[in-house]
Amino acid sequence: MLSRRFIGAAIFALPLFSATSQAATVSFSIDNDGALGTDRDYTSGLFLRWSSDPSVIGYSLEIGSQMWTPSDIELTKPQPNERSYAGLVYGMGRAYHQTDFYALKGSLMLGTVGPDSYAEEAQSIVHEIIGSPDPKGWNYQIDNEFIYQVGLEAHQLITRSPIGEFSAFGRGQGGNFQSEVAVGGTYRFGFDLGNTFGSTSVLPGNAVDVGLLSHSDNGMFFFTSVEARYRFGDITIEGDKPPENGDVHVERVQAGISGGVTWYSQHWGAVASVTAHSKQYEESERNHSAYANFTLFYRY
Repeated sequence: MLSRRFIGAAIFALPLFSATSQAATVSFSIDNDGALGTDRDYTSGLFLRWSSDPSVIGYSLEIGSQMWTPSDIELTKPQPNERSYAGLVYGMGRAYHQTDFYALKGSLMLGTVGPDSYAEEAQSIVHEIIGSPDPKGWNYQIDNEFIYQVGLEAHQLITRSPIGEFSAFGRGQGGNFQSEVAVGGTYRFGFDLGNTFGSTSVLPGNAVDVGLLSHSDNGMFFFTSVEARYRFGDITIEGDKPPENGDVHVERVQAGISGGVTWYSQHWGAVASVTAHSKQYEESERNHSAYANFTLFYRY
């Protein structure tokens, strides 16, 4: 009789354990503004990340590349009031702690901007494959420079109900890449929100940090995140560059918004999102730029 009760209790408890399962994750993300019909400002990014089984403290390792271009990539010479070409390749380590009502994250990035990022070669190959115009202004890109940056981020739950979840977040990052402080809010609607709290962002390649989904066996949610930020410096705009480039200056007060959907099962998942930012340099003739993201991940 005791063994039957024990077996019955164990079977009844299985869903409770599955709701808080833990898994390591491998993810591949693509940012690209071509999906929205543009090819300027922050134009593309590729990100490969491994995230640990989080337990109490989780961590992840990421390699990525990003590129920025002026609004007309078919022009050979730099134009006034346009940003320079810039490429970045980097490695990043992250650590995070997550509960159902707050989340803390820290990061360290090391990399390089400039010709050593091989952004020119990468964009030329992709454009040849998809039949887009060949970019012709990379000879005037931001110069080579070693990149270092640290970041901190905190999320706090405000309220959670059957109609969704509201939370607030603050973040800051310092170094010679993009130094800034930001505050914002997130609304999510879906399943198992408590076990995936703090997973959203407006950072490139990171609309959803899939490592923070590891406490949930399966689920889906829609999300919108909005932030206001003050940017102290941006090497992709004000970094050393050939003198033919015109002088442009960082727009200090900026804003961003990201929205999309996340779906995941025990092993596979995907994220689709769109992110828009206000203009990032004062001389820009456009008030915003935007890009789409698609992320595919495997959990084991």
